[in-house]
Amino acid sequence: MESMNGRRIRLMQITHDLSIGGLQQVVVNLCRTINRELFDVSVLCLRDLGCFVPEVQALGIKVHFLPQKESSTDYLSFLKVGKILKHNRIDVIHTHNTLPFVDGTLGALISGVKTIVHTDHARDFPDKRRYMFAEWAASQFAYKVVGVSEHTSENLMKYEKISPKKIVTIYNGIDGKKFDIEVDKRGKKESLGIKGNGPVIGLGVRLSEQKGISYLLKAMPGIVQAFPDTTLVIAGDGPLEDDLKAEARALKLERNVLFIGPRLDIPELLKTFDLYVLPSLWEGFPMVLLEAMAAGCPIIATNVGGVSKAIKHGFNGSLVEPKNPQKLEKEIIRLLSTPLLLQNYRKNGHDSFVNYFSSGIMASSYEKLYLRQWD
Repeated sequence: MESMNGRRIRLMQITHDLSIGGLQQVVVNLCRTINRELFDVSVLCLRDLGCFVPEVQALGIKVHFLPQKESSTDYLSFLKVGKILKHNRIDVIHTHNTLPFVDGTLGALISGVKTIVHTDHARDFPDKRRYMFAEWAASQFAYKVVGVSEHTSENLMKYEKISPKKIVTIYNGIDGKKFDIEVDKRGKKESLGIKGNGPVIGLGVRLSEQKGISYLLKAMPGIVQAFPDTTLVIAGDGPLEDDLKAEARALKLERNVLFIGPRLDIPELLKTFDLYVLPSLWEGFPMVLLEAMAAGCPIIATNVGGVSKAIKHGFNGSLVEPKNPQKLEKEIIRLLSTPLLLQNYRKNGHDSFVNYFSSGIMASSYEKLYLRQWD
């Protein structure tokens, strides 16, 4: 598929929403980076819109919205998706996670869309059986199914029995330009309410079980004992927000832990952090690590999922086992005590990002799928 009779190929990204999240950032970065001379891009949100909508619209990309019923599940929403695809004469759809995959595929079948590309952004397998069966069924009609890491791709084959011939691994990528900025660190710290000159540890994630934040909180008392002015900045919201705040109070960390809610100034925060810590229990290929690398922020992460494909222990970051606050505490203290190692992590992390994980590299891989030119 080189072109469609001399016109641009009409490509629609189908997602739950364009709220803050790694999946959504993949959609935004594809919109920003894809070859617009070849592809006419649009986005369909199935559940909600979200804060990234203005950024996508500023690129001249139309965002469609198909809200779900509030009172009950709309089992016929795929008919509405099909109507939108047909009305806009879409040639290729790219779906992201389960609901978009199922509704997008059914909509494509009834509207005549010829090429279906799907990305699984990782989750804790095995998932609910009905979800895994639905994705297996949808995969029969997809051109390719993408895992964002080898670990994710292996899970799709193992648990959903998707044919290896269908599976492709494409690492996430981001636009590094927004992280190439100068920041008044002192002013930023003051705006956040950080007092003193102690180290600043940070992370920006959804406050959910997956991210393992409780284990980082459990590590903090020992870190504070070694570095009394340490501040942990937690950006984001989610179902565990109240529980995590209560845990921080129980650990007597009120002075050392700041919950600052969801933020759109992540590049500035990353330039302010001395260390980024991601204590996840499971991951695919986390966007937040790429953001930290692009900003030159040193990283400690748990060795789960596809994390080790980005972070090489001792070279561009540190890896520790999950669910182990003692080892997390020990490694954080070691790094904060070794400024030269932190500086090496900054440089090597940024170099790794530029060489392997830019949005341009990601977009060129997806373009091959949209064109049905994957080798």
